[in-house]
Amino acid sequence: MKSNYTGLWLLLTLALSVIVSFSFSDDFSVGGWTIKKAPVAETLFTEPDESALEMLDCELLPEQEIAQVEIEIDSVPKNIFLFGDSMTFNLALRLAKYAKQNGHQFHAVNWDSSNTKIWAETDTLSHYLTLYKPDYIFISLGSNEVYFKNPSTRLPYVKKILERLGDTPYVWIGPPNWNEDTGINDMLESTCKKGSFFRSQGMEFKRKKDKIHPTRESSALWIDSIMRWMPKSSHPILASEPSDSIGKVNANVVFLKALNK
Repeated sequence: MKSNYTGLWLLLTLALSVIVSFSFSDDFSVGGWTIKKAPVAETLFTEPDESALEMLDCELLPEQEIAQVEIEIDSVPKNIFLFGDSMTFNLALRLAKYAKQNGHQFHAVNWDSSNTKIWAETDTLSHYLTLYKPDYIFISLGSNEVYFKNPSTRLPYVKKILERLGDTPYVWIGPPNWNEDTGINDMLESTCKKGSFFRSQGMEFKRKKDKIHPTRESSALWIDSIMRWMPKSSHPILASEPSDSIGKVNANVVFLKALNK
């Protein structure tokens, strides 16, 4: 049986050899007919198309491995204003050092026991915005509303505060939850401009005896985390970590008395 196919295999091998050999030669004409060579040589030896390879690479790369483009950092020194509840003071101490390290000006207002309703319904915020004329703002509010069963009732106050900021870039620092969250963080994040809310919920804090306020050291680490996140924010600014030699810095903090609201 094998001998019956030997001649056929030899014939096929000869035909393939002729086709391959012809593929490396030029086209030629016989009796008005032009015989074109087969594209075997081009297929075997032509350099691959780079655009095709790039398309292939894009198709093969997992979506999560494609690098996200970060927003360019605003290198112009800012006039920073931090305002909020009793969490504000310890945050201000560390943030003031970042301001000095990076050439920013800094002021803060700490209003004990304040919440979004108080800041929205008084003219306090407007007063300090006019006084300090900030071009970058940090907000520390929501801690006194963590326990609210229906935090959506505070939505109008949050919107009013943000309206007063106008087009000024801001970062709303979410509360350092000390008990189960009832939705205040979700409400704040969905209301703030994308990239302008820092969720503190889930972070580990060392707290004071009241088991609510982070210690001064823990608050400093809190600010460090915020500034490391800064390049991912909607408007990143200069945020190099303060050097050990920077020494004491005046945080320019104004303290306001608590209101029964």
